[in-house]
Amino acid sequence: MSTLDVIFLEGLEVPCRVGCTAEERRVPQSLRVEVKLYCRTIQKAAQLDSLQDTVDYRLGLDLIQCLQGQEFLLIERVAELLAQESLKVPIVEQVEITVRKRPPVQGMEIVGVQIVRGRA
Repeated sequence: MSTLDVIFLEGLEVPCRVGCTAEERRVPQSLRVEVKLYCRTIQKAAQLDSLQDTVDYRLGLDLIQCLQGQEFLLIERVAELLAQESLKVPIVEQVEITVRKRPPVQGMEIVGVQIVRGRA
């Protein structure tokens, strides 16, 4: 069994209507998203200089698009949808998603959630 290497997308800014109150969801917030994609074919991609054995970074655009036109109460739901979208890439075996946002709570700078999902 080969090892899982990681491709990462850091600092992805995702506009999203998310929050527990209608007021919080009224205007899209900028969520900060980190994505780690665990793949078995990265070494093959490197050896062959092969794009088909790696992940197209335009996945970031797909991740943003999959949330547009929707509203969410929880960033947990946002993270789950981003994981599902990431796992649509055939070579991705597992994904780690971190979603951060500025909370509407005084005295806190950032809140977030991190999930790990894999193929069934």
